[in-house]
Amino acid sequence: MNHQKEFLLELGQLTEQSVNALAPSFDGLPPSPYLDGAFRLRRYSHFNFTGDSLTQLPTKAFVQGDDINTFQGNVERVYPEIEDQVINSEAFVEMFRKFKEMAGIEDETPIEVHQMRIIASNQAKTEAAPEGVHQDGFERLAVFVIDRRNVNGGEIRVHTDKESSPFVSHAFDKGEFVVLNDRRFWHSANAIEPANDSDAHMDVFVLTA
Repeated sequence: MNHQKEFLLELGQLTEQSVNALAPSFDGLPPSPYLDGAFRLRRYSHFNFTGDSLTQLPTKAFVQGDDINTFQGNVERVYPEIEDQVINSEAFVEMFRKFKEMAGIEDETPIEVHQMRIIASNQAKTEAAPEGVHQDGFERLAVFVIDRRNVNGGEIRVHTDKESSPFVSHAFDKGEFVVLNDRRFWHSANAIEPANDSDAHMDVFVLTA
C-alpha cells in the first residue's frame, strides 16, 4: 500500500544571483492586445524538464475555459515566447528544478510558464488577479515573485476553497515563491496601487503542470 503523503504546499526562495539575473528581462515585456493588456504585460512558453535538462516545446495558444477563468475565458491568447537569454540561464532552470522537486513532478511533464509584469495605475487600484479566488485548472502551480517596485498591496493568498478566507497571505518579493496543489487549493492576490507617483509594478513567473 502506498502511504506517500499527497503534495499540498511549500514556500521557498530563489538565490539572490537568480533574482538579479531574471529581473532585467521584465523590462522588455511587450504590450498585450487582450482584455488584461492594460495592466498585464506577458510572455508565455512551455517546456519539458527531464533530469536537469530543459527542452522548449512548440509555440501554442493559451486558453482557459470560462468555468475556470471568469475574466477572459474561452479566449485563445497567443503571447510572444520567453526570450532565449532567459531560457538559457541557470536562474531560469533553478525555478524548474525547485518546482519539480517540491511538487513531485515527473520527467516529460509539460510545464507552462507565464512571465508577467502587473502594472499599478495612478487612477485606480489594479486587480493583480482579476479572476478573484480561483484555480488554474492544473495539478501543480508555482508563483515566483521576482520584484515588487513601489507597490502597496499585491499579497498572494492561498485558500482552502473558493469561499474561505486565506490561510496564507504574504507580499512575496525578491525571489520568494509558493508551490501549491492546484486541485486542492485556491489562490488569489490583493489589488495593487502605487506607493507614490513613481513607476509601480510587480514582476512574476507563474509555472503550471
